[in-house]
Amino acid sequence: MTDLNSSRPVEDDRHVPFSILDTDLYKLTMQQAVFQQFHNSTSEYRFTNRSPEMLFSRKTFQWVKVQVGYLKNLHLTTPEREYLHQTCPYFQPAYLDYLENLRLHPDEQVTVDFVLKKRADRAQDGDGAGEEGGGNQDQADEEDLGLIELGVKGLWRECILYEVPLMAILSEGYFLHTVPHQWHSSPVQTRELASTKAYRLLSGSSGNLAFSEFGTRRRRSYEVQKEVVEGLREGEERYWNEVGGRGGKKGGLVGTSNVHFAMMFGMKPVGTIAHEWIMAVGAKQDYVDPNGTAMDLWEKVYPASAASPLHTMLTDTYTVDVFFREFLSDPDRASRWNALRHDSGDPIDFARQARKTWDEIARKRGEEDQMGKVGRVIFSDGLDVDEALRIWKECEKIGINASFGIGTHLTNDFHMIDDPNTKSKPLNMVIKLRKMDGMECVKLSDDRGKWTGDKGEVQRCRRILGLAGDELEGGQEAPGMT
Repeated sequence: MTDLNSSRPVEDDRHVPFSILDTDLYKLTMQQAVFQQFHNSTSEYRFTNRSPEMLFSRKTFQWVKVQVGYLKNLHLTTPEREYLHQTCPYFQPAYLDYLENLRLHPDEQVTVDFVLKKRADRAQDGDGAGEEGGGNQDQADEEDLGLIELGVKGLWRECILYEVPLMAILSEGYFLHTVPHQWHSSPVQTRELASTKAYRLLSGSSGNLAFSEFGTRRRRSYEVQKEVVEGLREGEERYWNEVGGRGGKKGGLVGTSNVHFAMMFGMKPVGTIAHEWIMAVGAKQDYVDPNGTAMDLWEKVYPASAASPLHTMLTDTYTVDVFFREFLSDPDRASRWNALRHDSGDPIDFARQARKTWDEIARKRGEEDQMGKVGRVIFSDGLDVDEALRIWKECEKIGINASFGIGTHLTNDFHMIDDPNTKSKPLNMVIKLRKMDGMECVKLSDDRGKWTGDKGEVQRCRRILGLAGDELEGGQEAPGMT
């Protein structure tokens, strides 16, 4: 039996990721959009650890550097290209040619540094090497813990592919070499837990809750995600077998955001749009109609249709209020987008606002008969099974279709073997676009803890967008702000 959390030496010849498709679909759809709309634009990304008390060991840092170096070997294979051609017809031949010939240059584009944090510094900061939310960092030498600083810089059309594999590498390295504790880690346990979660999502909704696996970036490991996807499929199958088939139910496992696993298991790759697309467009537009312009440019690459899988708009890049203001300003454009994604703020308030907005769009277009029949909401903000079921039940009352993208709760949910009540805390980390063509990029989530960007630029953006309170008060800076 393979140990999914077994420690491997730094010089091991098994590297992650295995495939250039071991990433989220939206990185590829955005890459094609960048390839067409911002072909020569440059970009800068920065890693932010939102839980800086969770330090990395030097051994983790060394392992991460090795894995990052091997990203230069990734390339689109002939079978992978054929899969994309057949499964994702929105990828155009010119883009597939580009992707097939692309080789990353991490030695030139990625910087990874280790900043030793001495015991005295940790004590002063209250970082305690033994604080891992149920794990300890005393497995690593207490004088050998520190911060990992990571940045990416280069052509946007190339560097856009780094975020997901870099985060997966950081997460896997952390649990291999910083906190290698005795967590439950057999393939059978991991698969059974995922199966149970899928079964609960369906049984708790009478088969009507639709969900997807979104767990690549913060997964425990490649092997864990593979077992999770298999377990979700098994849990879904068990439920449908028990109830005698779907029988018109609208729920189930829709797919996975990971293109590699979608190809492996014959599943649907699913994805929306990430903040970076809207952040970059906003910076280029000087925050004039940033969401609407991002949608317009997206439609130039992906013409909209009622059944399009690519027209789900992310709503919280510059706060939900700003988004809905822009969304309502052009009812015809809004009607071409069939779903909205919630990623911060109160989910029930968002569902009510989304239903109200869809109805207002129908009224403005003289389509009162469509009120309550169009529009869908996708929830993806730190979900677990219980929260997904709670939100789904409220959406049923509100009268809006909802689906769910569940990530870390599926691919990094571990407990100690000798203490089932103690959870292993996943890394709370992001890699965000910081500059595009030298211009600062910011994100103003409805959760201030998720704000990113230069503090002065955040203030300027808020003033331009007419958000209340021009100045940030002390203590309002988020980990991703500088």
